[in-house]
Amino acid sequence: MNRCSEIMDLKEMEEILCFQYQRMMRYGGTWHLEKRMALPGYVFVAGTDVPVERKQQESSKRKDKVSVIPCEVPYLKELCDKGSLIRISRGVIRNGVAIVTSGPLKGRESLIRRIDRHKRTAEIEIPFVGDKKQITVGLEIYEKER
Repeated sequence: MNRCSEIMDLKEMEEILCFQYQRMMRYGGTWHLEKRMALPGYVFVAGTDVPVERKQQESSKRKDKVSVIPCEVPYLKELCDKGSLIRISRGVIRNGVAIVTSGPLKGRESLIRRIDRHKRTAEIEIPFVGDKKQITVGLEIYEKER
C-alpha cells in the first residue's frame, strides 16, 4: 500500500484489490488450504477522480516508476465471493470434459485452458485490460470418469 499511497491520496480510493486464489497443498502428511497471488505485480484501485494521466506524470518523476493504467472493473471480481479471494472450485472429468460442480468456476468451464490435477489448479483465460491473460486458480478434480 505504501507505493499506492505515494501516487494517490488514500482518501480518493474506494477500494484497493490484490487478487488471491485458494489452492490445496500437501505437507506434513495432511492437506492444507493456502492462498496465492493471482496476478503478482498488479494492484487494482477503484474510486479515484483524479485523471490517470496526471497520476502517471507524478509517478514518472520518481526513481522507481509505478504504472497507473486505466481499466474496467476486473473480470476476476466476478469470480470472488466478497473481497478479492477466489475460492477453490471442485469438479469431475467426464469423457475428457471438465465439469465444475462447485465454486466460482461452476458454469464457467469455457474459461479453463489447462488443468493440473497433481497441483489441483487450473489455468483460465480472462479478459484483461483490453486483451486476454491466463492466470492460475484452484481446481480440485475429485473424480475422473471415462
